[in-house]
Amino acid sequence: MLGDLLYLAIVFEVCQEIKKKLTYMTHLFSALSIIYWQKFTMQVAGAAFLPHNRPMLEIPYILSDISTGFSKTYGVSYFDNETICTRGDACIIKMFNLQGSLMESIKIPSGNFPQDIAFKQNGDLLYIDRRDRSVNIVRNGQIQTLIRPLGPRQPHNMCSTSADELLVMMDSKNGEETELVRYSPEYTEIQSMTKDDRGRPLFSSGMYTRLLTENRNLDICVADWFARAVIVVSADGELRFRYTGFPHDFEEQFQPFDVTTDSQAKILTTDFRNHCIHILDKDGHFLGYINKCDLHDPRGLCVDSADNVLVAERKTGQVKRIRYYDEILN
Repeated sequence: MLGDLLYLAIVFEVCQEIKKKLTYMTHLFSALSIIYWQKFTMQVAGAAFLPHNRPMLEIPYILSDISTGFSKTYGVSYFDNETICTRGDACIIKMFNLQGSLMESIKIPSGNFPQDIAFKQNGDLLYIDRRDRSVNIVRNGQIQTLIRPLGPRQPHNMCSTSADELLVMMDSKNGEETELVRYSPEYTEIQSMTKDDRGRPLFSSGMYTRLLTENRNLDICVADWFARAVIVVSADGELRFRYTGFPHDFEEQFQPFDVTTDSQAKILTTDFRNHCIHILDKDGHFLGYINKCDLHDPRGLCVDSADNVLVAERKTGQVKRIRYYDEILN
């Protein structure tokens, strides 16, 4: 009898794993179809708005500054042509337009600082309350908790994907392991990534910031501050490469804080110790720095719809909008 129960328990666990894999593959194919449809519609519409292989500027320059009102600014996120969302050293999230006018302030009910912010595909705002161990959504002025993991798991960073899924970095096992978890659009866990194909941890352990983004080729890019590396894994969790910078170029060691990607699938990451941004191609090859825009402790970053980079500076409380591609000629 005991043997039969044990057998049934094993079969149940295997079935659950198979179900997770099938669900993940369904969402992966959905994401791929979205990407190919976007490419197709751009070609049909003659959308040369952001052409492939745009030349980068030798000397990027600042388009505008936004004063956030935070004494320290940690993160910035962008949606459509107008909305910039920022977080800093206060229990509020501030929304600005590109002209720098404050549009809305959202108070965090728990009184905690937001650990991370992101936009869903439809423009709904998400934020992580790390001390409350929750991922929350702001919708029509109301705040609702979407995810509160069971057990010793604590969400600390996240991003939304092209398939409207959610990728969440979690501390698990009391900080002894870092787990990258994929949630479906219905916020059901469908994938967990912790180790490479040799059984080694993909990410550093400990309760540190690890901001992340999904690239256009579905790779997941993680700025692992404690590991001093940008770690890129494929959609199925296989390690693609680690970028650790060029130590001889600067006095300080490379320490990435945030990471974003643009329409060309280039990877940008803030190096806050050296007050600059590193630019890589999708395969991890170094392309250049943004290091002549008077950056001060750059932390959060994202790109707008025209591939200008928005950089949140911790020390100044400002967000700088920087052009690093050559202008598009009609």
